[in-house]
Amino acid sequence: MNPTGGLGPLTRSRRGQAVLVSLALIGGLGVGAIMSLTLHTHTTAAAPVVVSPSTNVIGAALTRQPTPPLVGLTDQNGKAISLSDEKGHVVLVAFMDPLCVDLCPVLGRDIVAVEQALPKGVDPILLIVSVVANRTPADVQHFVSTNLSAKWRPGWHWLIGPSEAALKLTWLAWGEPIEPPHTNYLDVIDPQGSLRVTYPAPLFVSDVVSAISTVART
Repeated sequence: MNPTGGLGPLTRSRRGQAVLVSLALIGGLGVGAIMSLTLHTHTTAAAPVVVSPSTNVIGAALTRQPTPPLVGLTDQNGKAISLSDEKGHVVLVAFMDPLCVDLCPVLGRDIVAVEQALPKGVDPILLIVSVVANRTPADVQHFVSTNLSAKWRPGWHWLIGPSEAALKLTWLAWGEPIEPPHTNYLDVIDPQGSLRVTYPAPLFVSDVVSAISTVART
């Protein structure tokens, strides 16, 4: 599920961003590189969201961005979930397929590592959006039991329903491809509900821990 794709004149798609990250790492920029790239198709160059493979990125401003809608979806237990219900908490939004066998398990384990490294009192809510329709609670349980040696913190939700149409509306709003190849990203939403930073998988755990700790204090 490695993302691929091109760049527009003022905005960069998630797939294009991931390609740039990969090229930067291959080209020797390593963890010293800082990439300030735009995230969603409606975001302009004047207000970039940071996408970074670098431990130095936390020194840059974590600019508040409008968060795309995440409504009308239900989790693996059939419960309706909305971002507005989580105001006051840091929220982590990930896009994965429970039947994926490449980057999704990596991202899932990285999220466990992030949660384990967070300081006491910082307890983000984890929301995972399925990037493929018609997945089942059994698929989610299989993913968790097969790929995670340690569990995510209680309170996570994997949004798999209630319909393909509802999922597609969310994918479009967040710039997620309707068809494969899909992307594997972690978005950090602050307690006020603003999008602050996005990381492509695999995660640099120390980066994400620093970002979450920073926005939790804002």
